[in-house]
Amino acid sequence: MAAISGKRRMGDGYEPHVDNIDGRLIYSLPVDSGHVSLTFEYEIEAGDLAVLLDDAYRRAVLYWVLHTKLQTTITGMAGEISQADFRALLLEILHSPVDDLERMIDAVNHQHNIRLQYYIRLDLALER
Repeated sequence: MAAISGKRRMGDGYEPHVDNIDGRLIYSLPVDSGHVSLTFEYEIEAGDLAVLLDDAYRRAVLYWVLHTKLQTTITGMAGEISQADFRALLLEILHSPVDDLERMIDAVNHQHNIRLQYYIRLDLALER
């Protein structure tokens, strides 16, 4: 996925995207749960954006882990994900060794009764 000119740095349409807003990089993620549709926004750093642009697998993992966790905030089953919570997830997903990343995916699968690998594979197939 190439960087996009102007303020948009990643993404297009109804998908996760990164915008440069007043010198700050903002990762925005649309999340639907039933009839409710919300967009969540978190600040990221240039190094995070570089990984997102370069690594389709980690980009897909970030989307699906966050989407899964944020859906539970919409339904009231979990509290909100703060910037600090997001930063911790971001570091684990984008900047940790692959083995640690896979263990985290397994933990999310177990906690949320989901199989994230299925959705991640779909995203990667669409990238081709």
